[in-house]
Amino acid sequence: MTKMEEFQVQCCKAYLDGKAVELKASELETFTDWVERRFAMIADRVDFMPIPVEPESMLAVWADKARLVVSTAYNENSVWSKDLNAKFRAVHDWDHVKGGFGFDWTGEATAAGYAIATAPESIHWILWSEIALQAAVTTLTGSFPAQKLVKI
Repeated sequence: MTKMEEFQVQCCKAYLDGKAVELKASELETFTDWVERRFAMIADRVDFMPIPVEPESMLAVWADKARLVVSTAYNENSVWSKDLNAKFRAVHDWDHVKGGFGFDWTGEATAAGYAIATAPESIHWILWSEIALQAAVTTLTGSFPAQKLVKI
């Protein structure tokens, strides 16, 4: 097993075994402001779809039409409001598309690192939980985990 694979297993275990952390009001406000600010820069390029969108389809539409197609399916399972979660997905998918990050574990961890580099320190843990930890579980188990925020 490579070091990256070992790290993925550790992240998966940390998420599955971790206790859900309640956000402080200031963290929610900072996260919301960060998402809204980043989304405002791409809003005119985003098309929300109520169905799941596979990465290959998203990339094909981007290559063909320069439109970012983002799924709003499963928004009811989010720890965020439906609107905030959709915007966060758009920002995250934008990072994948513009950064050329894959949709495997390594690409997700890289996208998480990029998002963290653009965000205030107080929400770094949220971004790591939302992107890297959830992706570790999803790519190892084959299914998206029950959503929670985990601080490691």
